[in-house]
Amino acid sequence: MIDKLNRMAIFAMVVAEGSLAGAARRLGMSPSAVSQHMRSLEKAVGVPLLHRSTRRLALTEAGEAFYPGCEAMLQQAQQAEQRLAELRDTLVGELRIATTVGIGGGPLAEALSPLLLAHPKLSLRILADDRVVDMIEQRVDISLRVNRQLADATMIAHPLSEWPMVLCAAPRYLSQYGVPETPQQLVHHRWITGGHAGFHLDLHHQSGEVFKLRQAEGQIISGSMNVMRAFTRMGLGISGQPLYEIGDELRRGELIALLPAWRPSAFRLHALTLERAMPEKTRQALRYLRDYFRRMAEKPLAIDGDGVFN
Repeated sequence: MIDKLNRMAIFAMVVAEGSLAGAARRLGMSPSAVSQHMRSLEKAVGVPLLHRSTRRLALTEAGEAFYPGCEAMLQQAQQAEQRLAELRDTLVGELRIATTVGIGGGPLAEALSPLLLAHPKLSLRILADDRVVDMIEQRVDISLRVNRQLADATMIAHPLSEWPMVLCAAPRYLSQYGVPETPQQLVHHRWITGGHAGFHLDLHHQSGEVFKLRQAEGQIISGSMNVMRAFTRMGLGISGQPLYEIGDELRRGELIALLPAWRPSAFRLHALTLERAMPEKTRQALRYLRDYFRRMAEKPLAIDGDGVFN
């Protein structure tokens, strides 16, 4: 069937060009190869399609009946190829990005708004979920993941940034339970965690010292950073949060950064794609994401002695 369709397209090209030689030039084939395809097609359909002479070609009655369908098939194939080229080489169509809820808010909007404003024919679908989304099933172009191993060897990881983490709590919690002055005191506090009830936490001092907090108790456990942040703002415990996501809460005093000289391990942010050969819209989105997170990484991080982010 595939060979027959290919020969139908060659037949349409022969008619459009008016000669076997003209069709051969357009198709990058030899005239003898084109002639062989025509003989095979006529054998397959059981009737002559072309009257051949040394000077010209003419359609037979069967050829005149057969040609419009072959021409339409060729045009549709060319149009399909053109649409595919537009999707590959221009910024049109839908771009699907899977991300965590936190990144899918302010950071992603700030990173990609300039791209969307510059290319109004490009649309964006955000799949914001703190669970891992199946990229193939959901037809995801880019998946933003934090501190995760690649789920499949076919995925390509594009490092974007390391996000600094901070310990924080609400003023009402600190007024009730006190402000921890040393890492050792943290074990006696209430925690909101993204892991198990008894979790481990490595704290890194700016001098290079590492303190390993073990068996701290998590009263509230969630896989969503937004859920953890909401309960932290309500004064129910201490949590570790990405600094770039809570800058506004720190400036407004809704959250207070604790032990500014000590930081939990940074989040490593990657953009995952399924293929190295990507459409232009995916390449450009990756470039905007890299530029945005590079600028974020270069911003000075200043937290004063009272835990306020400047």
